[in-house]
Amino acid sequence: MFNFNWLNGVSVAWGKFFTLLAFIAPMIFALTMKKRYIYQGAPDGARWRNLKIWVLAIVVIQVAIYLYF
Repeated sequence: MFNFNWLNGVSVAWGKFFTLLAFIAPMIFALTMKKRYIYQGAPDGARWRNLKIWVLAIVVIQVAIYLYF
């Protein structure tokens, strides 16, 4: 169905680089969000509602698993 033969010339290192970039780019976006926007619509400013903490934790776990395997 999909033909990815054009990727034969790309090294594994570049593949890993772009995959890690796909994990890190949304993390940078989330970490630059204003606190006011993160808690918008929340009834309280509880720490567990902070998107920055969740994004950082999830991306670190995903990158660690990706680099391990």
